[in-house]
Amino acid sequence: MNEEIDEYDIYHQDFTTASEWEVFIARLEEVMQEWHLPRSKLAKQFSDYTKKWLTKAEDIKLHGLDFRLTYHALEPLRGCEETDNNDDHSILKDIQNGLWGSTTKFMDDTDGSAFPVSNWFGLKRYLMLCPRSPLVEGSVIKLVMSSVNIAFANVDCGVPFFVKIRDHWQHTYLGIYEDTDFKVFFDTIHLERISNQCSHLSGLVGLFKSKISSPIPLDAVVISVKFSYELKYSDTFAWRQRLLSNEFLSIDGFDVKKLIEIPFGLESSPIQSALLNAIWPQFRESAIVDSSTFSDIDPLMAPTWTITIKIHNNIRGQLSETIDRVMQLLDNKQLIMDVLGLSKSLGIVNPLHKITEAPITISKLVKAAMRQNTTVGEFKGPIADDLLMTMLYYVFPDAVANSSYPYPDQLEVENKQENGETRLCSYLKASPVDGLVWRLSVTAASLISAGGLPYLAHLWYEFTQELQYRWEHRILIQGLTDGSPNARTCLLHQKLQLLNCCIKRALENSNTGLGNSSEEEFFDCTDDEDNDEQVNEPWNKPAGRLSRLEDATLKNGEPLYVPRTQDPAPKTEDQLEEDAELMVRLGDDAKASELRARMMSASLLSDMEAFKAANPGSELCDFVRWYSPRDWKPDDGGSLGDRMLLPGNPWLEAWSVARPVSAARQRRLFDESREAEQVLHYLRSRTVEAVVELLLPGILRAGAAKAQAEGAVRTNSSVGGLDTRRTCEMAARDLFEAELEVCKSKCVRKVLGNSAEGEPLDVAGRTRILNAMGGLLPAPSRKEFTLRVKDSVGPQVMRAALSNEMTIIGAFTERIVCL
Repeated sequence: MNEEIDEYDIYHQDFTTASEWEVFIARLEEVMQEWHLPRSKLAKQFSDYTKKWLTKAEDIKLHGLDFRLTYHALEPLRGCEETDNNDDHSILKDIQNGLWGSTTKFMDDTDGSAFPVSNWFGLKRYLMLCPRSPLVEGSVIKLVMSSVNIAFANVDCGVPFFVKIRDHWQHTYLGIYEDTDFKVFFDTIHLERISNQCSHLSGLVGLFKSKISSPIPLDAVVISVKFSYELKYSDTFAWRQRLLSNEFLSIDGFDVKKLIEIPFGLESSPIQSALLNAIWPQFRESAIVDSSTFSDIDPLMAPTWTITIKIHNNIRGQLSETIDRVMQLLDNKQLIMDVLGLSKSLGIVNPLHKITEAPITISKLVKAAMRQNTTVGEFKGPIADDLLMTMLYYVFPDAVANSSYPYPDQLEVENKQENGETRLCSYLKASPVDGLVWRLSVTAASLISAGGLPYLAHLWYEFTQELQYRWEHRILIQGLTDGSPNARTCLLHQKLQLLNCCIKRALENSNTGLGNSSEEEFFDCTDDEDNDEQVNEPWNKPAGRLSRLEDATLKNGEPLYVPRTQDPAPKTEDQLEEDAELMVRLGDDAKASELRARMMSASLLSDMEAFKAANPGSELCDFVRWYSPRDWKPDDGGSLGDRMLLPGNPWLEAWSVARPVSAARQRRLFDESREAEQVLHYLRSRTVEAVVELLLPGILRAGAAKAQAEGAVRTNSSVGGLDTRRTCEMAARDLFEAELEVCKSKCVRKVLGNSAEGEPLDVAGRTRILNAMGGLLPAPSRKEFTLRVKDSVGPQVMRAALSNEMTIIGAFTERIVCL
């Protein structure tokens, strides 16, 4: 009976250990303090806000449930007026003003926030506790809400606090806000079926009044109503878009305009349906009767009608499809001439097939192609000759007398801006509008859509053949901007500009009696000793003078003459990139630096030799005075600047090895024959992928011009540092969006006339809709009611949206009674 009881066997409750529930509440309080959300810290109010929502987030756990607490706030507008929250109820007044203002909108509107409560209740900031998995058990919901109420009161939070409950798709929320005297409850109900009481306005008014604790005057409830009607596809709004066929492939009645016309628009109607909203903005509860037995709500008598157009998903316009067909060839590694079976006859070899064989230089390939060029004379491609010639005369209009499609008188590269606005796809490198590259690109796009890859290969082959002919016969290529390769233009345009430079140089040499063949011997200062007498001008016999440099004199007192110099070799952007890569690969040692300096100073050495020939007895300081005046000091008779006296200066070394050789007797910096043959081989030996990359900028810029002509809005997109393919992909996406927007705009104008989407329809617009629907509207697909009243406590609001399901939200304010 008197057994000893071990005190350690008795259960002890440790009341000093915090439970998980208490830890959850403490964590909520801690986060709200970190985010400065107590009312005492929300000391500032702003008069205006942007449409951008700022967000903060923190993860919290309770009983194995994962929650994410987020804070959402509208960004204040810079420079807007700030006001102090000196009044104890100033935050509540701001919330109530937003709540009352929100009743002018409807539940299906959006404001850019992550959750709809901001639009429903007109909030500028709020807290949201969202569970990772649905919160459906009633006991758990009560536990979470009690935790939120405790944390909210302990912190004296100044921001409405919401908890997302039920399944996520239901968008059901419970929320609170309170200060010292008032408490606001934000409630949401979602049911998959509509109750009889809530199916009409009278029942909703009764429910609304039952939720208000304070008495309200008779006929005080103000109501807004919106009935939505889904108008299905109607013949009245049928889409009539002219389709571009492949008629140009028929020789009979061939018209180049059909070939070069860029397709644009949708083949079928993009309209899935039109949503008509009949709106009664405001009326008293006694003005309209709507009960279970009778309703005098007539949509034809609604003060306001608006239309919202619903567009089909995954629709593509004709321009986008054309660009897609072209871009599908970007992964084709086949040689373009292999498509026609001409690579072997032209001596062109795919580099991927020659990896294990001995290296083949470009010059060998070019010579082989030139030797075998005559064996391709009987080639017959897939495009009929008559049709092909018409296309080529369009691309090369100067090849025929009195062409119907001459190039524009002035060919200029488009500016990125027009009238202060950025052009669509302006980040793409362009070529002159309606110039050679532009015409070739548009023709290629049409042929790819009509006949696929063989048609493109045939066009490209004939294009390169024409270029070969013009080089051999020294005929300048028209349809290009003058001068050296312009880095602002696309690579294909630069290549053709380089070929034109070669033709011009060859014509100049033929006029002066100089040779133009790359096989020819050129004078070299370091080669044949027998040529020393020809190469090295006597030191006292000037040669290659152009003009005297004003009154300037040499160090020895002789007049200073400007020499005739060689122009630097023009280069395209890919050649400049190759030179830069070569410079990097040389390394950083002394030998690499010396070689790099020698490569970079080839033009400098040529100019020094020409200067020595024109000014016998000159010194480096004389050359610097003419060539680089900023490195010349005129004081005390003149001397070199500090930069020229630095150790290892390449100018000093170049001057020491330079011999007096006039430009006419120097080795050429620019060998037009070699460069021309390289350009022709480059174009002829491209893969399908590479040819498409050359043509895409022209196709896309032509498409952008077509989109803008159709009314596309210019964008401010900018792209930098991306390769050609990635840039073209981004441009294709921009054109897809622009084409879709233009077509949608045309549809809206067809349906709405002069009215704007979402704006009240005029009388003509309402008549057009009624006529399209045969004078009758279908049953409403959705009904929305907003009920509101201001009593002695504050605004009381309830909204109901009825369709196949029912959603009711409410915000009710109560006075806190202290016992």
